[in-house]
Amino acid sequence: MKMLPVLTLASIAVFPALAEADHLRRGSHSYGSGPSLYLFGGVSSSSFNFNRSDYRYSFGDGSLSDIKLDTESSGGRLGFGFDFSRELSLEFGYASLGSLSGRAISNGSQVLNNGFSAGRVDMDADVDGVFLGVNAHTPLSEPVGLFARFGVYSWEMDGTLEDSSRAGGFTVEGTDPYAGIGLRMAIANNASVTLAYDHYLLDDDESVELSANTLSVDLVFRF
Repeated sequence: MKMLPVLTLASIAVFPALAEADHLRRGSHSYGSGPSLYLFGGVSSSSFNFNRSDYRYSFGDGSLSDIKLDTESSGGRLGFGFDFSRELSLEFGYASLGSLSGRAISNGSQVLNNGFSAGRVDMDADVDGVFLGVNAHTPLSEPVGLFARFGVYSWEMDGTLEDSSRAGGFTVEGTDPYAGIGLRMAIANNASVTLAYDHYLLDDDESVELSANTLSVDLVFRF
């Protein structure tokens, strides 16, 4: 992924400075005494917005028919964050959106142009990546709260294409925005559960243009 090293280095550079600022802030008592660093992780259910015409555009050669898609999957999130204030946080982490697959029949009309051989054509791919974003939320002192989050997602789609005579791999990548809303519920002094809906754009500006909607449940531990 082109942006993975950039996002990783940015997070490494930014978080120590934020931690030092937090230490100074606590010393001056200008912002509450609660914890400011947190870890989160959980599972998600994904639905890709990808139809037959998208499949023909991204993976077809003009010979495909009887296309069947599986756009429902499961994934997960893992990351860490830092509270700027009572209502604003910075988050960095990894998110897997799950898998996407398609089945079709080729009539073999493009085989002389390096197209698919006649017969069944299978496509299977996994989508994952790293994200860097902002989380705006109601005060953490409240036992139940709401939040909205948005940022950039540096993603990669790794998969295989196989017809009746050959198989090969492919990789597509990009960096696009994501946004979501959710509900936070405290379960302990420094722990909470979040339920969130997120929308991810996945567009490499060349061959793939789709999006994914996820419903996720995360555990959040603050320090």
